[in-house]
Formats: sequence, structure tokens, C-alpha cells
Amino acid sequence: MKSESRNALEIRPPAVSQPSRLLATLTHAFRTQLANYLQVFAGTGVRLGLQAVYFFILANTLSLHDMGVFASTSSTGIMIGCFSGFGFASLAFRSSAGKRRTLGGYLAVFYASWLITLPLGLAVSLPIFYFLFKSSLSLATFLLIIAVETGLWRIVETIHQVNNGLGRYASASLVISSGSALRTAGAIVFALSGKHDVESWALIYFGFNLAATALAMYAYQPRIKLRWQSRIFFGRLREALLFSIAYFAWIAQNEIDKLVMLSLADQRTVGIYAISSRILDFTSVPIRSFYVLYSRKLIIDGYRRSQLGRSLAVELLIALVSTAGLSALLVTLSIWPNLLGHNVAVASQLFGVLLAVPAFKNLLEFHSELFFAYQHMTVRAVLATALVGLKAAAIALLLIHFRNIADWGIWLNAVYLGLYVLSVISVYGSIFGRTDR
Repeated sequence: MKSESRNALEIRPPAVSQPSRLLATLTHAFRTQLANYLQVFAGTGVRLGLQAVYFFILANTLSLHDMGVFASTSSTGIMIGCFSGFGFASLAFRSSAGKRRTLGGYLAVFYASWLITLPLGLAVSLPIFYFLFKSSLSLATFLLIIAVETGLWRIVETIHQVNNGLGRYASASLVISSGSALRTAGAIVFALSGKHDVESWALIYFGFNLAATALAMYAYQPRIKLRWQSRIFFGRLREALLFSIAYFAWIAQNEIDKLVMLSLADQRTVGIYAISSRILDFTSVPIRSFYVLYSRKLIIDGYRRSQLGRSLAVELLIALVSTAGLSALLVTLSIWPNLLGHNVAVASQLFGVLLAVPAFKNLLEFHSELFFAYQHMTVRAVLATALVGLKAAAIALLLIHFRNIADWGIWLNAVYLGLYVLSVISVYGSIFGRTDR
């Protein structure tokens, strides 16, 4: 009886209801994801600020002619650099996010492949130099820029991606921010040097990117033992190359237009377009921070048919944020036209008519992330290649038909709309349209 009386008088904590537990779980998950996003965006925000300073110094130090030549050469290197390491950087990221024990093997294979692809990339660039760039800059200058884009910066990006895959968002932010800081320092040195031609810039550009690569490898590469494994190289080479092809095609969607313009228009027009494109890219930086977390989550969670609705909601959010970002920039420049420098003010005649382009560009990038996360690399490669060909042909027709920049600039909105529609049909048809899963 005493025992029963004691139990009856004992004060017990109130039971937590099921809805309360669910709410607590969701709140914790939201806070965790928000903290991760803020970590990623903190680095991205710093990177954005540094890149903005770097870009504005460079855009207003080089002439529009030299800016067009540098941007076109850089675009060539970026496209060739998609094959750096035969694409094993993507598999290293996937390993870091899902199977961390294998990361040492994948990183070793990437570095070995990088050593093979670097001289191959330089060799592949030579015919492009003689066809498009011979009259604009020296071969040595051209190769220095190509080496940065195909080799040095690819290592920085790989270490950045691997740290993101491991969930080390602070380290990932630091490696990319440090690299951007060194590039910005290079632009400042160039502006103060008194020699403002593209040849002088190429030497400085190479030197500071070499320093950024050395810093990334020394300070931010995960402390794991690198072990070469032939089975990874030969067993996953096809998958890695498929990623490279798809990545090349996707990058070419953003870069091929500069080469098309260089072959059909003058370097000054290319410089104006390059500045406009870069300004538009700045509006996508907050969204790319989200991609990092979203891709990692999809890789970990795997396929779920219920994710269709969430993906469509994400698309709407991307479109709204992209358009709002560009609109805010246009309003700012309408009040202070020379805020970003004279050359940017000249280029504003073009990006002022490209209101829909940032949204469609960012949505195409989001589709690329979906293909990668769900491992639909073959479909991604075929689609991206088709989109590159269509975009190049469309821009060539616009340049031939219209002489005024603003006239063909308006039609770029329609070109990107068409590319987006084709991408929507492909991505949702191949990933979410199957019933045999």
C-alpha cells in the first residue's frame, strides 16, 4: 500500500504529444539546414564580394577589346578544363558525400588523371588559337590563360567540392574564398602596374592562380592517405568521362556564345557581352549555395517519387530570386549609371534587355544538378550537347540578322526559353516519368 501510495503521489512529466514531437523534429531539421546554408553562403558571399571587386577592377582596367580577347580565351580554357582529370573530380565529390572510406582512392585517381589531361588540354587548344586568336594575342599569353582554366583552378574547385561533400562547409568556403582573394589581389596588382594590356595580365593571372592552387592543396585538402587504385580508374573511367562530356556541354551553354561572337563580331562586342554575362552570373551566387546542399541531400536520400513536387517548387523559387536579383541591379544602375565603372556602364545597354535570361540559366543549372544527383549522366550528356548546338546556331543567326546589340539581346530571352522547355521535358521525363522504379 505504501508503494502504491508513493507511486500515486509521484509527479510525472507530461507526455509529449505526437504533433509536438513532429514539430520539434522539423524545427531541428530546419535549423540544421539553415545553419549549413549560412555556412556555405557565408563563404559564397565573401567569394561574391571578392569576385565583384576582381571583376570590376579587371573590366575597367582592360580595354573592351582586350576584355573580349581575355574572356574568349578564358572561355576556351574553361570548356577544355571540363575534361580535367577525366571527370574524376565529380566521383570524388560523390565519394565524399556517400562513401568516405573510398575518398583517398578517388582523389589519387583524380590527381593522376589531372597530370595526364593537362598537357592534352594545352595541345587541344592549339588549333583554336590559330583559328581564332592568332591575330589578337601571343601563343605564350594564350597558353598561360588556358593553363589556369584547364589545370590550376580545377584543383581549387575539386578541393572545394570534396569539402562540401564531407559536410565541412567552413573549409569549403575558405578554400574558394582564399582563391578568390588571391585572384582579386592579382587584379589590384595589375591595375597598379601601369601596364594594362592582356599580355601583362596573363602573367599576373597565372602567378596568383598558382599561389591559390598551392594554398588549397596545403591548407584545405582533407588529411587522408592518397592511394592509387587501378580498379577505380578503369572501372569508373566511362562514368567519369560521361560526366565530363555532360559537364562540358553544360559549361559550353554559357561559354560557347563568346567564341561564336568572336568569329562573327568584333572583340569590342565580345567584351561588352562578356561583361554583361558576368553581371548576370552574380545574381545566381545565392542560388548556387543552395545547390550544394540540395545535391548532397539527393545523393544521400536517393530517389523518391514525392520529390517531384518539391523540385517544381524549387524551380519557382529559383525563377523568382533570379529575376528579383537582376531587377534590383537594374534599378540601382538606373540611379547611379557609373557605379560599377565606365566599361560596365557601356555594357549595361545589353544586360538591361536580358531580364528573363538569369532565371532560365539558373534553371538549366538546376536541371543539371538533378541529372547528376540521380546519376542520369547519359541523358544529361545527350541533352546538354544538343542544347549547346542549338544555342550556338541561334546566336549565330541573331548576329547575322541583327547588327545592333540591343536588338539581338532581346531575342536571347526567347533562345533561353526554348532551351529551358527542352530541358524540362528531358529532366522530368527521364527522372520522374518512369513507372518501373
